[in-house]
Amino acid sequence: MDIQLNEFFPANEAKFDELFATEEACYAYLFKLRWSDGFRCPRCGEKQHWISARGLLICSECEYNQSLTAGTIFHSTKKPLKLWFKAMWCITTRKNGVSAATLHGLGLGSYKTCWRWLHKLRSCMVDKNRIKLAGAVEADEFYLGGEESGKMGRGAEHKVAVAIAVEKDGKKIGRVRLQVIENCGAGELIPFIRDNVEIGSTVFTDRWSGYKQLSKEGYDHQAEAQSKDKKKGSNTGKTLDAAHKVISLVKRLMLGTFQGRFDKKYLQRYLDAYAFRFNRRKTDFVGKRFFRLVQQVASSTKILTSALAPVNRSLAN
Repeated sequence: MDIQLNEFFPANEAKFDELFATEEACYAYLFKLRWSDGFRCPRCGEKQHWISARGLLICSECEYNQSLTAGTIFHSTKKPLKLWFKAMWCITTRKNGVSAATLHGLGLGSYKTCWRWLHKLRSCMVDKNRIKLAGAVEADEFYLGGEESGKMGRGAEHKVAVAIAVEKDGKKIGRVRLQVIENCGAGELIPFIRDNVEIGSTVFTDRWSGYKQLSKEGYDHQAEAQSKDKKKGSNTGKTLDAAHKVISLVKRLMLGTFQGRFDKKYLQRYLDAYAFRFNRRKTDFVGKRFFRLVQQVASSTKILTSALAPVNRSLAN
């Protein structure tokens, strides 16, 4: 497959099946995204190379061996790239993502293999160079998990706290950031906003004390009171309406796709995958989300072993 465009992606699943019907086509696609300007030997910088029978790129100058998948999440995989591509298509194009059980049902390997693949792929769904939220941003926090899924309040027990920031695009919802936090104090909330929202932005919050320092951090902090429906135990005012809508969608996802069951140490990856799809929900073609993930997999040539260690330990048990 000769890839001429800088941004080339299948428009739909039928086109995906057509374009990536062979291992060779998947190899060519990954090669182009990893080395868009052509392969260059990491040892001596030489461009001339040849490909061995095992698929290794051999430098014509120093004979250094380079694998297409070296340093990526595909390294040492015994499964065809064709199956990995199918998994990436599923995780990026389905509205609520997929579970390991779903991939297993599609014949992409054993349940354990699919589970591990999903965690590896989710680890690549955050662009390290992503642009911070800016303009008008709503910030809040909520809880996931626990024995009583409907229980409200910052003191909810047996739950995982999550911070959320939602960019407002006029009356529409823009981009979103989600992060697991240890508690709802200023020590967790302020760094979250600092890492995800541009200084000078207008940040809307409720009157929780954890946000009081935002003005000192260089933000235009707008704190508004929240009215409560005592019978339903929920917010009834329109303050932070965008954040509350996204929170509702996230909770629905966790209940629907994962039946409300998750391990805290993996929750951040679920949230990252959701934010990846949500922030690209307005793309004209679902295949563009697939393209972005393959692009990030190809460019993220160093997935830290420590980040995947919990996955490896779980599989060993």
